[in-house]
Amino acid sequence: MRSKSLLPVLYVLANLLLGPAVFAHEGRPVYIEVQQAADGIYHLRWKTPPVIKSGSEPLVSLQGNHCQPLSAPVRPRLSGAKQYQCDRLDSGREGVNSTLGAAGANLEIVVQYPGNNPALSTLIKLTRLDGSVISLFNSPDQLRIRLPAQLSAWRVAWQYMIAGFEHILGGYDHLLFVLCLMHIAGGYRRIFITISGFTLAHSVTLALAALGVWRLRIDVVEVLIALSIVMLAAEIIKAKMTQQQVSLVWRYPAVVAVIFGLLHGFGFAGALGEMGLPDSMRISALAFFNIGVEIGQIVFAVVVVLVLMLLKNIVSAKSFDPHIDGDVNTHKAASAVSSDTVRLPVILIYGVGTISAYWFVQRAVVLFGQ
Repeated sequence: MRSKSLLPVLYVLANLLLGPAVFAHEGRPVYIEVQQAADGIYHLRWKTPPVIKSGSEPLVSLQGNHCQPLSAPVRPRLSGAKQYQCDRLDSGREGVNSTLGAAGANLEIVVQYPGNNPALSTLIKLTRLDGSVISLFNSPDQLRIRLPAQLSAWRVAWQYMIAGFEHILGGYDHLLFVLCLMHIAGGYRRIFITISGFTLAHSVTLALAALGVWRLRIDVVEVLIALSIVMLAAEIIKAKMTQQQVSLVWRYPAVVAVIFGLLHGFGFAGALGEMGLPDSMRISALAFFNIGVEIGQIVFAVVVVLVLMLLKNIVSAKSFDPHIDGDVNTHKAASAVSSDTVRLPVILIYGVGTISAYWFVQRAVVLFGQ
């Protein structure tokens, strides 16, 4: 009866942790690129993630003072391009820098979704005439984004930290890998050490890849990331079936976290590569993106721990019988908590293994089918 009473809780938890996971990284933002080709001439390109269904694509446009499209209107679709002529009334005035472009013309990116379709975050990369780059990360409620002449150091830091935070919470493959690590580590102290090792490792490869020192093909990395989750899920299920936790994975989870963390860092670098790094603040932007990733990772780990603590309390309460001696109640509660809390992650791990195996096959087919 106890297991039946926990089924609704298990169902809710499984949906919270695994429900959106089948989409992996499809929570990525709408990518918009604005390039100033000449004084007053702008190229607009955009790419919409596959999570948006056909017919629900946003209409992306560039608007501003005396700004007219040079190319024919483009219907909403997953990717597209337009060209604009934006004349500036002040272009001949003394002290006006023609390379500012976007600021001088008061340009805005406008994103319009058909009907009541939900909006996504937007990532805008502005390349000005002098070659400088500005990246803007905007929440889904910001559908009119003004292109600034420059960004303050604080705004750059905030933009990249939010981008890192949202990337990790939308990167379900990374989160499921962390979930497997937490299950294998077990105790809070071991979890802290293991997650710290994972953080240190992926921070190193993220920095190396983002700065162009060492790069790997992102499609290969995505396949290997899915495989890393399959391997951990299989190890957990094997340990449950044999009732033995003697492999190196169980004895040294921090080492496993470091090894696979190096791989996951290249995955984070792929997302950061879409944004680009501002020329004058490359190191600080990289650092704050990584900080955002770590904050999101900590939030996820804390939520998992709190949910498991809640389930332990539920099991303990259901195990108490007022008609039985106190010592027996204590023993029953301890046994119930032990059995149910160990079984609970394994139930989820079966789902994790299935989803990650699907990702692996799907990504491998795409990789080798090229």
